[in-house]
Order: sequence, then structure tokens, then C-alpha cells
Amino acid sequence: QWQRTLEEIEAEYGVEKEIVTAIWGLESAYGSFRGGDRVLDSLATLAYDARRAEFFEGELFDALRILQAGDTDADQLRGSWAGAMGHTQFMPSSFHAHAVDWDGDGRRDIWGDDPSDALASTAAYLKHFGWTEGQPWGVEVALPEGFDYLLADRAVTKTPAEWADLGVTALEGGAVADHGPASILLPAGAAGAAFMIFPNFAVIERYNTADAYVIGVGHLADRIGGAGEIQQDWPREDRALSFDERIELQTLLTEAGFDTQKIDAKIGPLTVNAVRSYQKSEGIAPDGYASPRLLARLRAE
Repeated sequence: QWQRTLEEIEAEYGVEKEIVTAIWGLESAYGSFRGGDRVLDSLATLAYDARRAEFFEGELFDALRILQAGDTDADQLRGSWAGAMGHTQFMPSSFHAHAVDWDGDGRRDIWGDDPSDALASTAAYLKHFGWTEGQPWGVEVALPEGFDYLLADRAVTKTPAEWADLGVTALEGGAVADHGPASILLPAGAAGAAFMIFPNFAVIERYNTADAYVIGVGHLADRIGGAGEIQQDWPREDRALSFDERIELQTLLTEAGFDTQKIDAKIGPLTVNAVRSYQKSEGIAPDGYASPRLLARLRAE
């Protein structure tokens, strides 16, 4: 139904229609669930809550400016409990910075049944943050036996040819096409699929910083474009560690001499480095993957 619109948006902004469609799918199930909470109520409540009061107070004023500009009315200004709105779940500040009137009716309407303005706004958002047309978010790759897992780090970038010299190849063999500097990402550790990710990965992160979100958008876009499933194994028995388990993991690592520097339940670079140091000391692949199995191993010591 919206193919022609998406093709025209792609031509205007240089953001592939499959990526825009995938974000639409993940954010609102293609417009079928845009959120029914009153945005002003949600943002006023969150502005009162001291945890991120300054941020949400700013979003509340931006939401009021949407009404002042006449893009929608108070009854239609609805979204998620956190104030994200419309087909592609823009926060009010993002709406002001990036929303466009694609259909030319004088309003930037991301809430109504016609998704055109929302889809174009998403493309404009990605373009603003540096989307490179024709560059994949990432490519599934094969790692060589004996791969140095310390190289699987976002801070380590090489050209696909340089990665091929180290044995990192496309699944069918040979170097991945040269789409620019790339890093190796192991979202499920050494036991899962490996990806060579390009700068467009970080652009999608501007929408949501979780690796799982970016991979979800990227892989869905690939499938919409006709690609197949992820081919390598995935440790489906794994799950994300709970808040308490992440605190316990950091505590046990620090007590064992692998200081995470913070006990904050955030599995960031400091904790990943501590996990890798522990893994090296135990003679296991230092992939930095904080899994339930790793926590169980620490508990047993």
C-alpha cells in the first residue's frame, strides 16, 4: 500500500525504504499500536519524577509547542507511557528537530492513519545523523579458528580487506564488500553469530542504543529486502541477566580481582573488559559476553 510513498521518501533522503519500514514495524507494528496515553499527562508525570525531571520537563514544553504550532490537537496527542508518539515513536524534541510535512497539508502529522509524514520524518532523522546510502548496517561473517576475540570491540575498526587478512570473511568466503571501516560485533558471545558492522549501525543507534534493537531493525530490513535468516547458531537458551544478577556479576568479578570500577548493573565497556580479563584467566574465549553461564561459573568459585 505504501510502497510508492516509501520509494519517493528513499529518493528524497537517501535512506533505504526497507530500513524505514523496519523501524515502523518495530516501533508501532506498522501503525497498529501507536500508543493511547495522553502525552501531556505522561510527560507531566515524568517531569515530576526526580529521576530524569529536567529531560522530561523539556519534552513537556516541546509537546506544548506542538499544540501551539497546530500540528495536532490535545486529544490526538497520544503515545507511549514515556511520551514517544506516532507511527515511528518520536519524542517531542525529535519531532521539532526532524519531523516533516511530507504530504503537504500544512501539518506534520505523525499520529493519524496516514503514515507518510512519520515515515518521511524517520528518513529525515536518519539522514541528519549521517546515514550512508547503500551501506549495510552489518553483514553476518565467519570467524576463523583461533580468532582473537579481543578484536571484537567497537573501538577496533578495519577495512573489510584487512579483516579478511585476519580470516574474517563473508559466509560464502572472501572479503566482505568494502563499505568503509567496520567493527566485529558478537551480540551473543563466541557461541553466537558474528557480524561486521558499519557506521550505519551507529546511526540506527540514535533511535535506540540497544544492540538488540539495531540488529532487529537491520535484520528485519534485510528480510523485507529478500535476504534469508541469520545462518549461524544462536545460544537460544541464554537470557538477559536481571538487574540483581548484573549487580551480583559485577560484585563477584570485583571480589575476584577483576575490578568493574562501578557496581551499577550496567554492562558497559568497564564491565566487558573485566569479563574479558576473567575469561582470559580461566582459559575461555575472551568475548566479554556477560551470560547466565558466566555468572554461574563465578558463583561456583
